[in-house]
Amino acid sequence: MILNLGQQFVAGTSTPRLVKKSQLPSTLRNVFSSDGDTILITGLYTDSLDAVAREMAYRIFLHPDATQDKILNQLLQARDELAKVCGFNTYSERALRGSIFDRPGKVLSFLEKLSKGIWDKAKKDFETMSTMKLEENAINGPLGPWDVPYFTQKAKKDWLKVSSKEYSPFFSLGACMDGLNMIFQSLYRIQLVNTELTKGECWSPDVYKLAVEHEKEGLLGYIYCDFYERSGKPSQDCHFTIRGGRALQDGSYQIPIVVLMLNLPSPRWSSPSLLTPSMVDNLFHEMGHAMHSMLARTQYQHVSGTRCSTDFAEVPSILMEYFACDHRVLKKFARHFQTQEPMPDDMVQRLCASKHLFTASETQLQVFYAAIDQAYHGTHPLKGTTTEVLAETQKSFYGIPYVANTAWQHRFSHLVGYGAKYYSYLVSRALAYSIWNKYFETDPFNADSGNKYRTQCLAHGGGKNPKNLVADFLGVQPEPEVLADSLVNEIEYYENHVKTATESINS
Repeated sequence: MILNLGQQFVAGTSTPRLVKKSQLPSTLRNVFSSDGDTILITGLYTDSLDAVAREMAYRIFLHPDATQDKILNQLLQARDELAKVCGFNTYSERALRGSIFDRPGKVLSFLEKLSKGIWDKAKKDFETMSTMKLEENAINGPLGPWDVPYFTQKAKKDWLKVSSKEYSPFFSLGACMDGLNMIFQSLYRIQLVNTELTKGECWSPDVYKLAVEHEKEGLLGYIYCDFYERSGKPSQDCHFTIRGGRALQDGSYQIPIVVLMLNLPSPRWSSPSLLTPSMVDNLFHEMGHAMHSMLARTQYQHVSGTRCSTDFAEVPSILMEYFACDHRVLKKFARHFQTQEPMPDDMVQRLCASKHLFTASETQLQVFYAAIDQAYHGTHPLKGTTTEVLAETQKSFYGIPYVANTAWQHRFSHLVGYGAKYYSYLVSRALAYSIWNKYFETDPFNADSGNKYRTQCLAHGGGKNPKNLVADFLGVQPEPEVLADSLVNEIEYYENHVKTATESINS
């Protein structure tokens, strides 16, 4: 029942909204897709230059959906009943068992401390965006939630001059894979080796197979790389396991086999596959998951690699994103596909800074998402409808007010896959930054640090209690205040980098 309800809810999160053309101002009727007299609102249109169009899309796409609300309430009720049958007070209690934060109280404490630490910084972000909106058009009204993604991207383009067109020639897929190979050789003494496929082995002719080979230990595993977009292929970038690693009775080890699935542009006759900066981040992120699977050496395959607590599973992948935006790493592999010239220093500086624009307000949004997830999976019955609970939670955790007659939760598919665990991304980010700061910031190619990270973190998969794993590796207990402080420190650190970069451009 829970599985079925979850599938129904996720399917409904992306359903387009249909409205009559006559219901929209004539100036907006050509902004959206249409079918005869019907307008299709398929998303939030956050990249639209028209502020009214962004607001209209937000209000229409997030208008309350009675069917979605019914399914969501049934799902939350069924989860609550399951938890009580299993002896827990709430579903959150059940879901958090075995996690770094293994009690709802710890999660809430973390979210509250983090919210307090970044509130003024997020407020400053919103004030800056409000000024940008006023300068763009004084009659557009106050800053709304539909404006935040738009002005974040606008700042990247206007302040830091970052555009995909300028950067993609430096990020051919081959150059990015060389960069990953260089990092892994430096840290783990392994290399990625393209391996011939047998007839019928793969599901598509553009998939290739990488053997992960250690200079002394030999073959560690295989990665099938399904990187290119094609018709009928799922659009989600992901890593998944075909076979987990495990110790065998004869003393040998069953090597892991995984798949990395991305949606990169296919090579053309005039150029190789060229990646945008966000595609590079995704490639490094998913390869972090793959390394977790490849380098784990657990007794049982059900705890191999990424099969660990949810609030640690994203640590290896997020850590790789720090490598992807480090100027020393970028200078090693980012080269123009035609001239082979390395990316110029000013481009590297602007790109690295662009990834940390308005980080406080983005983090605050994630805190709000995590808080509503906890509220829905806490004590039942809820204190009101799901929309009333959302509006009340938003007052405490997000700096932009709730918009009346909207139900954002009806589009929040992560309530299904991450029920009571959406906070995990924030915890993983805090841990990844702590690991980067302690082990790799001084030297991202340090072999001793790489070996420690491999043997003390990655090797355990989910076979060691995550709290003990973190405490042993970082030398500090992963308490809520420690991890909240880590994220606040990261935001402050990169705020200075952004300030330096913007001042350099404008000087």
